[in-house]
Amino acid sequence: MTAAARTEPAALETAAVDAIADLARREVDALAIDRAGHVPAHVLEALGHFGAFGLTLPEAFGGSGAGLTLATRVIEALATVDRSVATTVGLHLGLGTRALVRYGTPELQAAWLPALSSGQVIAAFATSEAGAGSDLSRLATHVSTAGETLSLSGAKAYVTNGGIARVLTVTARCEESASLEKGLAMLVVPVGAKGVTRQKEERKLGLRGSSTTGFLFDEVEVPRSHLLGSPSVGSAQLEHTLSWGRTLMSAGCVGAAAAAFQMARGYTELRRQFGRTLASQPVVRGQLGRSSVMISTMRALVAACANAATDAELHRLSVSAKIFCSEETGHVVDTALQLHGASGYMEDTGLALLWRDVRVTRIFEGANDVLLTHVGSLELSTPTVYTAVPLLAQPAVQAVHRELESIKCNFGVRVFARPEILHDLGKAVVWRDAVVAGCRALPDEAWQRILADEAAPNVCSEHRRLHSRDDLDAVLQEPS
Repeated sequence: MTAAARTEPAALETAAVDAIADLARREVDALAIDRAGHVPAHVLEALGHFGAFGLTLPEAFGGSGAGLTLATRVIEALATVDRSVATTVGLHLGLGTRALVRYGTPELQAAWLPALSSGQVIAAFATSEAGAGSDLSRLATHVSTAGETLSLSGAKAYVTNGGIARVLTVTARCEESASLEKGLAMLVVPVGAKGVTRQKEERKLGLRGSSTTGFLFDEVEVPRSHLLGSPSVGSAQLEHTLSWGRTLMSAGCVGAAAAAFQMARGYTELRRQFGRTLASQPVVRGQLGRSSVMISTMRALVAACANAATDAELHRLSVSAKIFCSEETGHVVDTALQLHGASGYMEDTGLALLWRDVRVTRIFEGANDVLLTHVGSLELSTPTVYTAVPLLAQPAVQAVHRELESIKCNFGVRVFARPEILHDLGKAVVWRDAVVAGCRALPDEAWQRILADEAAPNVCSEHRRLHSRDDLDAVLQEPS
């Protein structure tokens, strides 16, 4: 294979990303979308004609058959222009359609994927419940047998794309029967089916152009063929679907951070204070430099997710990426707003909108504090083995290994009853994963040193203080 042949796919991907970014810049007015509270129909139609909604759907059904790598780059590009648009497309490509693509029968795929690929039908994903939150073991929505069909009952909250979707992937509990396995099920449910009630649009702090509604299901009859995969392994299937969703959401975080950074760099290069530009002042240079390194690290971690070799690796990395990217995007956007001074607080600059849009990323697709505890538990159960670690990332890897051994020695299995310790370990693991991905991708040692310095307080236990329960009980009491 020639060098030209090897680089052709990458060149085609870049051309596709550039084209969709140009389309978004022409068609999308982020401030207008925020004020209107919805993405205009002409924007969705333009994205559909371009093929954005079929990007990761099979070619046999009108999609492009692309994988996560191209999808993450497209979502990043869209998010630099508007987060609501990126969320609409990313949810459709990830949570909305992934389970159907991977676990649906050929007949079910033939019935839905052509319209989903063209954007004529938008998909949504209904898992969250008011009484369950991030605790999927408390899902109340359930499915049971009803003669030759299934019966779905329950209520879902905070369904992204809910107001514009015509088909849902619904997660529900299955009780064991003669013809139905016990476990978690994902089902394809048409929004227009009898017994499905779409609730009102939610009023939100940010992402106002992204539709969010609830749904009620009252003994909805669902054909058995609409069951995706098998409830007996439903948790693993849901985990894979969520991994795709978190990876695409993380890519949106990268786009938002990149947009904020470009605004901050442009402003500080023009704004003069004390006889010199802000960009030439050491403190500001440090803030901009840190933001640049963090954005590149986020992008590297998302790329690592897209290149994961197994579902287990994708799951682990996608959780780290979701946490790291959402937290660091918040820091980058907040820094950009601060560097703009009073003008950053004004809506017309677009930074206030950015700040509002990115706040939810630390909450949805798994609240970060819940996921940090999950990461710590996962690392204890199945420690990550890294090979060929870059030199400047080795201290982070070694620090997590030392902490892991210390926890095992001091607590043993009792640590699983100490979520605060798992949470603390999870934070170290997330930063370790980010440092390894970043140091493998960052261009030179200067970037890697900044990243390693930022990581040190987060991965080294001697720099962190885990307060005792007695101390916390004391400070949470009313002061005398």
